[in-house]
Amino acid sequence: MRCAAVMAAAAVAIFSSCSYFKNKGEIGPPPVIRYMNLKAVYSYALNKNRDALDVKKKLDRKLERMKEIERDLNEPSGDHVAALDEYRTLAADLAALRGRSRYYKGIILTQIDRAVKNVSEKIKIDFVVNIGDDLIYARKEYDVTEDVILEITRLDERRAPEAR
Repeated sequence: MRCAAVMAAAAVAIFSSCSYFKNKGEIGPPPVIRYMNLKAVYSYALNKNRDALDVKKKLDRKLERMKEIERDLNEPSGDHVAALDEYRTLAADLAALRGRSRYYKGIILTQIDRAVKNVSEKIKIDFVVNIGDDLIYARKEYDVTEDVILEITRLDERRAPEAR
């Protein structure tokens, strides 16, 4: 008898906690959705990181030079041996720069992620959408781009050696 009562109580507890048996008509508060311009935030964070910006500029210059050499190699006249040597050297340099670029990109994206999480917790946002990802329309008051940029600045100041 006691075993049956315990099993009945357990069954009632399981069924009452299971979402399948809850009233489907109950609707909780709507989720809070905001958007941000990830491209603007990334550009801001990149421009604040001098090392990352330096790597990006070097990478862009070397890519442009490689395109020039490729154009020169397609012309029938000219010194192709020297151009090929320079091209190989640039290719090796580019591989190293791309590795450093990925490293800095990871740092910047981690920083942005931390800032988005902090802003979301601070103003109780459920979802943050990038403005470029199929966002058809949103009112400006829902844009949290500035909040994320301010949070990145705050995180940088807190991490600065002077703050310690």
